[in-house]
Amino acid sequence: MVLLAATGARFSQIARMTVGDVQLSQSRLMIPQSFKGRKRTLSYIRVPVGADTIAAIEPATRGRSPSAPLLEHWRHKQVGPNQWEQVDRGPWASSSAMLWPFHKAVEDAGLSSAIIPYALRHSSIVRGLRAGLPIRLVAALHDTSVAMIERHYSRWITEGLDELIARAVVPIVSKAA
Repeated sequence: MVLLAATGARFSQIARMTVGDVQLSQSRLMIPQSFKGRKRTLSYIRVPVGADTIAAIEPATRGRSPSAPLLEHWRHKQVGPNQWEQVDRGPWASSSAMLWPFHKAVEDAGLSSAIIPYALRHSSIVRGLRAGLPIRLVAALHDTSVAMIERHYSRWITEGLDELIARAVVPIVSKAA
């Protein structure tokens, strides 16, 4: 959840991260590009993150091979009716596996049960726009297009520009003497 909230990345991107994609000394993550569209070669998006995010994921990197999956979870097998047993730890394979922990986190935070994991991506995009980052940069950090940002987030783009627009206002009518 921390990585989704801090980066605004899609679950499929976070699930493909390896230990080597965490650059602790630079407080940066290398997020694999999504496989949406016609992308055929794997490239990475450099995403700076806060010290809180680095502190949360650093334990997952300790003593592990750079090629190991960054995030793992317990995998279970059914051993009887309504009985499950932990088998081993492995990488996250399906976004549905994170739904229970996500809903538990939402409940623990006292938020509406209608909130979905995509809200973390949405919030990250809005934070970037409200901070005045160029739309092209927000789009690149979130592995999406400028057109998508403009189409879906125009409200936040224009709200964030009010102060900038106000500085561009010039007096039209001179003061009477």
